[in-house]
Amino acid sequence: MTHPRLSVDAMCTFPWSFDQDLALWSDMGVRHAGLLISKLGDDPDAKLARLSAAGITASTLITEAFDLSAPESWDATRAAHRRALDLMARYGGHSIYFTPGRTTGAQWREDLERLAEAVTPTVAHARAVGVLAAIEPSLRTSVSFVNTLRDAIDVAERTGIALVADFGNMWMERDFDRTLARAMPHVALMQIGDVVIGSSGRPAPGGRAHIGEGELPLKRMMGDVRDAGYTGVFDLEVVPADFSKGADEATIRRGIAAASALLTDLGI
Repeated sequence: MTHPRLSVDAMCTFPWSFDQDLALWSDMGVRHAGLLISKLGDDPDAKLARLSAAGITASTLITEAFDLSAPESWDATRAAHRRALDLMARYGGHSIYFTPGRTTGAQWREDLERLAEAVTPTVAHARAVGVLAAIEPSLRTSVSFVNTLRDAIDVAERTGIALVADFGNMWMERDFDRTLARAMPHVALMQIGDVVIGSSGRPAPGGRAHIGEGELPLKRMMGDVRDAGYTGVFDLEVVPADFSKGADEATIRRGIAAASALLTDLGI
């Protein structure tokens, strides 16, 4: 049985269908899952009903991000967020999240003000329906002008948005334990995985690795998360450099088992 506080994210199996994801999660006894809006198709309610019938709760739903350079597109994105939030509310889901959007080329503070203007209706609707709306600070500059957890705290304090804290993006964070403690009041979801830091003999792959297959000090990092007071689920999100290729089923099963064992070993 998979650890009850482990969530498995659909990004781990990006090319798979929702049906394939659900079959694997059900077989492995997964009780929480991170969903991807593109996999829910034209009838997301039917898929969420099947997820619920399988005893699985949505830890999050990854949805559309704002194009900060195109304010004329924001209403459509806000409408997509409302639909995602309402869907999560109907089925007991915990959160939605999206990346903050790439820089417009302006000063960082100007991009923050643009995001604040864009996201205000989303945050208000999230509060009204009791589901968290979050952003994920990311090292991928193509999708995010917010690249550190430190900066994400400033964004959360300015906008009221929640945060997704991902080991794959924050493992190099200065004063990891202190920064995480500062961020914790805003954290909607912790995402875990491993990273190959790399060396001349072991080049970094450009993506994530499953628990135990990389070089992160995971026990220390998980201890910092626990000490910061996090009580939610841990979402396994392992995204390879070319995430369109995904991974085979044996690799995914091994990764879920390793993440579950880590939580058990740490007494989480």
